[in-house]
Amino acid sequence: MNQAVVTRATQAEKQRIKQLIQFYIYDFTEYTGAAIQEDGTYRPMPDIDKYWDDPIRHHPYLITINGEAAGFLLIRVRAEQRHYYDFAHLFVMRKFRRTGVGRIAAEHIFKQYGGEWELHQLENNVPAQRFWDKVIDEISDGTVTVKMENGRRYQRFACKLMYKLCWFLLAI
Repeated sequence: MNQAVVTRATQAEKQRIKQLIQFYIYDFTEYTGAAIQEDGTYRPMPDIDKYWDDPIRHHPYLITINGEAAGFLLIRVRAEQRHYYDFAHLFVMRKFRRTGVGRIAAEHIFKQYGGEWELHQLENNVPAQRFWDKVIDEISDGTVTVKMENGRRYQRFACKLMYKLCWFLLAI
C-alpha cells in the first residue's frame, strides 16, 4: 500500500524541490510553450528562494510516497490578511497522478491552515481546473468567486474547516 506524506520542506530539501520544479515546468510547456535553455534546463522560478528565506509568508512542502519524492506544494500568505493564503503551486509526478495523492496533499494543507484562499490555473489548463473544482467543492464553505484575468482562472473561497474551528471556539 502506498503511503503519501506531506512535510514542510527543509533547507536540505530545497535542491530536491528545485529539481522537481524542472519536471513541473516541463509538464507546463504543453500550456505555456516555455523554451528550454542552452544548458538543457528551464529558467528557474524567480521567487523560489523566498520559500526558505521568508518562512513567515512562504511555505514549501514536499510530497513523498513510500519515501520517494512524488511532488511539492508551495503556499504563500497574502499580504492583505494573515489568514488569507495563495496556493501558488501544486505538482505531482506523472507516475503518481490519478492516485488521489494530489487531492490528499491539497486537503492536508487546507486542514492545516484553514482560512481564506486564492488559487489559479492557466486558462487553457482544463485538467487542472477540473481537479481544483472538485477539491474546492469538498473543502470550501460553498461560496467560490471565479474570475478570468490575464489568461488565468482565479478562485477565491473560504475553507469550511476554518469555520468549524470558529464555531467550536464560539461555543466554548
